[in-house]
Amino acid sequence: MGNTGRILTIDARITPEEVLALAAPAWASQPDAPAVAGTIAEEMNRIIRPEALFQWFELTEVQAEEIVATEPVSGTTARLTTGGFSPYFHRASRFLAAIYTLGPKVDTLLHRVMAEGLEMEAHFVNMGSLAALTRTASVLTRLAENRAKKEGVGVSPPLSPGSIEGWELESQHELCALFPIDSIGITQGDDAILSPMNTLSVVIAIGPGFTDTRAGSPCRLCRMGGSCTLTCSNHKATLTHRKAG
Repeated sequence: MGNTGRILTIDARITPEEVLALAAPAWASQPDAPAVAGTIAEEMNRIIRPEALFQWFELTEVQAEEIVATEPVSGTTARLTTGGFSPYFHRASRFLAAIYTLGPKVDTLLHRVMAEGLEMEAHFVNMGSLAALTRTASVLTRLAENRAKKEGVGVSPPLSPGSIEGWELESQHELCALFPIDSIGITQGDDAILSPMNTLSVVIAIGPGFTDTRAGSPCRLCRMGGSCTLTCSNHKATLTHRKAG
């Protein structure tokens, strides 16, 4: 497909208080932490460019290890390999798929402070990224919640290939193939990892088989089993660290 999707430019400005709330106590309790968090938040708000590509798909078939969906405008069929997680989609009638990013300049900032040995600043950049990603994701979850409310059905948590038990990361290739990801500066490697670093994919399903009116947290479905410490109110973002070289 490759040309599906509408672009959202999102206001995801963060505050020093959000950075400190997410930070590890060892860093947040330092005397200079508020000042450093303020500097990092100000710089990040200047350079982040949160954008999302999103599209609704009609779910037409749930098979043993994949789902089949139709893009309603073009009528094009899409297949996603959902593996052992596939039966979950029997509850759904349609889903919102999206790819979202903070843009490349956050990576540049993180690499700079790490190269300078500024460990607190690097930690706060990561926490600021988490806060901004969460705010960006909340715009997408509201789209799904609002449509579910309009149709009188429920909504799933945000679901991402590689984080959900049974739905492998490799399927992110299929999800990203639905969108012109280069239009918002995203690239994808052979390993299915997205760049810039703070870039994520998500599927939010709606349908009569769901009872929740709010998207909520995906933690109960996550392969990490609740062990992740980078958890916000209704979205989990895992910051992936690539191996050097």
